[in-house]
Amino acid sequence: MNRTEYFKTLEQIYEDLENPNGNFQASYPTSQEELESLKKYAAVSLMVTDRYYSNLSKLMSEHNTL
Repeated sequence: MNRTEYFKTLEQIYEDLENPNGNFQASYPTSQEELESLKKYAAVSLMVTDRYYSNLSKLMSEHNTL
């Protein structure tokens, strides 16, 4: 995932978190302060997930060339 894709995906996640009528707020109502912390966790989680899949793709590619 490039930087543009990362920020676009993160923006969509933020919208999902903030949506007062969305699934997240219906299940876990949060204050604005809590929401800011959740955004940081979402950003780190997305980065970790991207790194994991990037490394997995690299390993599979290396395996297929053996």
